[in-house]
Amino acid sequence: MAVTFLLAERPLGTDTTRPYRLDVDPALLPRGEHELRVEAVDNLGRRSSAGPRDITVEPSGSKIVEAVPGASFARARAALGRGDVTVRLAPGRYVVDRLMLRSGARLVGSGAETVLHAPPGSRYWALLVAKGRNIRVSDLTLDGGGAVSGDSEGGIGVAIFDGSRDVRLQRLHLRRVRTDGVNTWGAHSDISIQDSRIEGSRSAEAGIVALGSDESRDTTAIRNRVSGFRGFGILLQQQEHGRPAADLHGLVLDNVVNDIRNPSRDACWTSAKYRTRGCGTDEGGIWTGGVEAAVIGNVVRRARWDGIETVGSSTRTTIVDNEISDTRTGIYLEHATNDSLIARNRIVDALTGINVEWRHEGAGSSANTFADNRIVDAKTGIFVDVGGDRHRIVRNVFIGGGRPAIVLQGSSHNVVRGNRACGGGQPLVAFPEARFDDGSRAVSRNNRLEANEAGLSAC
Repeated sequence: MAVTFLLAERPLGTDTTRPYRLDVDPALLPRGEHELRVEAVDNLGRRSSAGPRDITVEPSGSKIVEAVPGASFARARAALGRGDVTVRLAPGRYVVDRLMLRSGARLVGSGAETVLHAPPGSRYWALLVAKGRNIRVSDLTLDGGGAVSGDSEGGIGVAIFDGSRDVRLQRLHLRRVRTDGVNTWGAHSDISIQDSRIEGSRSAEAGIVALGSDESRDTTAIRNRVSGFRGFGILLQQQEHGRPAADLHGLVLDNVVNDIRNPSRDACWTSAKYRTRGCGTDEGGIWTGGVEAAVIGNVVRRARWDGIETVGSSTRTTIVDNEISDTRTGIYLEHATNDSLIARNRIVDALTGINVEWRHEGAGSSANTFADNRIVDAKTGIFVDVGGDRHRIVRNVFIGGGRPAIVLQGSSHNVVRGNRACGGGQPLVAFPEARFDDGSRAVSRNNRLEANEAGLSAC
């Protein structure tokens, strides 16, 4: 569940952990009468709202350290490094390198005209570093300076240290990012990036990277706009298979991700694509690999390899109400995605709408539900590869594109019910043979087909 609090229709922030509350300092809000409204969305993408309620914002007794470029910022920087302080920066340009925020530190800008940047042409590991608990950064610009020749390490906008908890980044503009816009790792929890714009420099790797583990949980990316990276838009990177509670409850909600392309992978789109090292290992809009993750309401355009991909221990994951266009594969399920729901997604202009990877190295994907997806102009609508068994493929609609719309290649014990393919001829479903990774034959068996329809009558 994600609960968003809106003041005068502007998001104050979103909380995803019970009891769903938001800490806000009244001193940082506009004074006077306002309307407060609450919106909620659950892991199945169902939305509801409450309110509005009339509230009054009055002056508070909070102590805020005001700073401008120069000596006052030097003092504010030292205070942030100690923690338990709120610093508000005036408009202006501030030179930073590893600006440290310890527990209880809150850094607030005055909007887009508050710009933090590294010395021109310099190399740096990170502009801002969050290390601790209850840390907030909002309402400012971070200028990464763009690519620097020979700089292969560092260049992170905001680095969130191992062990950090309850860190919220809001209304930031990260521009000319060198490597990653935001990077968090280790035993972190309740890390959230919200309502921000994150722009790569075409050579940058990823907008948001969360290196998950058995000790990490509740990482969220909400209402961000991410564009211009070569590797990933949003990457919740937990890639170990079979972990029962790794990187629990990741949420990627209502983001817009555009233009993810790695020029070094251009050969992946030629006849040599299968001989080119690294094909399919990046150029992804949104990737997630944790348990009980949710990818809801996002828009992904021009992510060259895939729009959304599951990796690692993607168990009981929900991928619902997303819009994906102009990519090789709309939604790609890696070979250890189980008991998950892929529903109500709209996929346009993909070679394959939804692809379930083959079973290999002892791991496969099974018992997933693909329901009510709408796939337009795909060469193949839904492709389930060798050993991907016991899925429910129900009520999906295929408009245009190639036929068969559903391919079960060496996949067994699936239920295929109530699907419609409009235009493009028949058949709707095909069952080609293939081989397992040990060379043995993979033959589709015991699949149930009920009430499917293809052809002009399905329109």
